[in-house]
Amino acid sequence: MAVIGKLKTADILNSRGMAVPITCSLCQTFPENHNHIFFGCEFSFTILTRMLPELNCFLLRPTLPQIFEFYEHSVSHNKLEKDLGCLTVSCVIYHIWKERNIRRFSNLSTNSVKIICNISYAIRLKISRWKGKDTLLRRLSGI
Repeated sequence: MAVIGKLKTADILNSRGMAVPITCSLCQTFPENHNHIFFGCEFSFTILTRMLPELNCFLLRPTLPQIFEFYEHSVSHNKLEKDLGCLTVSCVIYHIWKERNIRRFSNLSTNSVKIICNISYAIRLKISRWKGKDTLLRRLSGI
């Protein structure tokens, strides 16, 4: 749903006639839309670039399709690193959306450091059975 822009963000719900707060639940500053919540929001983008520092090479903030294309066509990453990049993006998107929903519906919040730890833990569990996991775990050692 995130890749095709079909998550039920505030702008989509408002366009369907549902009166919901339009402000981003993560930054409380800008209107919430699909692109903002994952890439325009400073809270989200900090998490994304902390998990994937190579995304700082973009001149402008990328979109989700651009990130997947970046990994697909990368000549500086081997297959395992590309898989890890795509897995990490997917985990980041999942955890950001989860945090957005927690903040919107329960008024609770988690700081970005804890979210990064949760994402890192989920990734470590997922790759624990991959061949070549030791090399990938070294890459995640700073997280």
